[in-house]
Amino acid sequence: MLSFNPLFVYTARTNPPPMQNLRHGDSGPIVEQIQTALNFAGPTRLPRLPIDGQFGALTVARVMEFQSLNDLAVDGVVGPQTNGKLPQDGPGDNQQPDPAQGRSILADLYDRELTAYDNGNTALHISPISGGRPGYRSTPGVFEMTSRRLRRHSSSEFPGKDNMDFSLFYHGGEAIHQGDPNVKSHGCIHVPAPFAEQLFDWAGNTDIWVVVIGA
Repeated sequence: MLSFNPLFVYTARTNPPPMQNLRHGDSGPIVEQIQTALNFAGPTRLPRLPIDGQFGALTVARVMEFQSLNDLAVDGVVGPQTNGKLPQDGPGDNQQPDPAQGRSILADLYDRELTAYDNGNTALHISPISGGRPGYRSTPGVFEMTSRRLRRHSSSEFPGKDNMDFSLFYHGGEAIHQGDPNVKSHGCIHVPAPFAEQLFDWAGNTDIWVVVIGA
């Protein structure tokens, strides 16, 4: 077996140090350990993580997915509770993570880009996108896309002809839809033409998880 250091180590007969919360933008060997643990922490619809020690957007998304699957607060931060659920033993010799299974969409509002994944492989990558404005922030989290998928749609709350075409609803009234990526929304994710239609056609009626980060 490969040796694998616990994420947080303390000596005998001393109180453990306070758990440091790790989040987007952090870096270093401890992030590498978190990435390795996540890669062997069970099923995922997102790509397996490169072990680069950078707590970037994909690492945030994988943390949130893990939290959602383990009934933890979904905030993308590795604190004591999330750390306690992560595997603490390293992989064996030549052991590889199981491949990703299923479809997902990562809406990364840190970097204003959206990626659609099919079994962990990139199907579409779209940039720039935009999310909600102050007072109408897009809700961060992990959501199952609903069956409400509308090729032509106008908002009843914020009227305008066909102002929500190619809508893929995932959280109440929040949807991914066609819109100006240089204009912030009332909580939805704006995707420019012609990519909104491409994403809509790719989604079809399939089962998809939507991960929204950086809102």
